[in-house]
Amino acid sequence: MKNFCFTILFLISFISCFGQKNVFLDIAPMFQNSNLEMNENYTAWNGKIFALDHFDYYLSNIQIEHDGGQLTAINSVFLIEPQNHTLYLGYFNIVQIEKISFLVGVPKPLNTQTGDQAMDISLYPENHPLSFQSPSMYWGWQFGYMHMIIGGNADHNGDGSLESQFELHNLGNTNQQLIQMNNVIQSNVSQDQINVNINCQVDQWINNISISTVGILHGETGVNAQIMGNTLSENVFIQPANAGVDNNSDNSKIYFQNVSNALDIYWSELAEIDKIHVRDLSGKLIGEYYSIEPSGHLSVPHLSKGYYIIQFLNKNSVVIGSLNAIH
Repeated sequence: MKNFCFTILFLISFISCFGQKNVFLDIAPMFQNSNLEMNENYTAWNGKIFALDHFDYYLSNIQIEHDGGQLTAINSVFLIEPQNHTLYLGYFNIVQIEKISFLVGVPKPLNTQTGDQAMDISLYPENHPLSFQSPSMYWGWQFGYMHMIIGGNADHNGDGSLESQFELHNLGNTNQQLIQMNNVIQSNVSQDQINVNINCQVDQWINNISISTVGILHGETGVNAQIMGNTLSENVFIQPANAGVDNNSDNSKIYFQNVSNALDIYWSELAEIDKIHVRDLSGKLIGEYYSIEPSGHLSVPHLSKGYYIIQFLNKNSVVIGSLNAIH
């Protein structure tokens, strides 16, 4: 009987160890099922032409339900930007993800001076999401952080010229929205890595918002409340049909190797490549390298030990390939 119990405990321990995975969440910005591009002309729901020059939002309070109802919480705040939307969630004992929930915005305990975990913005490290950003994501202690900002120019009078500037800066302590996603499809990139791929459909986020006439609005009511409400009433966050197929799983196209003190990155069959960004997990740009070769090799020296996000961008600064690397 003792041997039997020992065997069972050993198997449980082995399965638990085997289940340890690096978990990444990628939330790709899309417009009408294509990659969102800054300064590209798009047609809004009401037929008006517009172009964005920024689109950023906070994401926090991520909770993963997995393996028959077990819960894993990630108590971090992330800043999502058009070129920085891959999040490293951590190294967890997870085999199968079932549900994911997250908060769009900064949680109330951190958001304003009344929050029991709030800090003055100047006290955060430079690379922290809640530190100073450009464009600014902070409105001051009374109103807190801007949960999302979106801005650019639109054609108001129909002459084809983008003459109307618009800015929506959503702030306050009431507009955070909890997103819950059931029946999550995961991408098993390797034995020790899981990716969860989600699309953020910006065309749905601005649905029924007349951005060509809103002008510049900072606030927590009216249109700013409406646009945050769209995250629940519209299909803003969805998993695409190919969510279980990850670009990084095809080692013939993008892969990395650790050689001495450098991270070696290899790629092939990447058309329209213009440059390569190396970022740490806070989103900070560590290095920018230029290449127009569809197949090639880049050696990045002098990196500290840790996790890095490698992005391949075209001449319009749109990510056409990415890689999560461990150095």
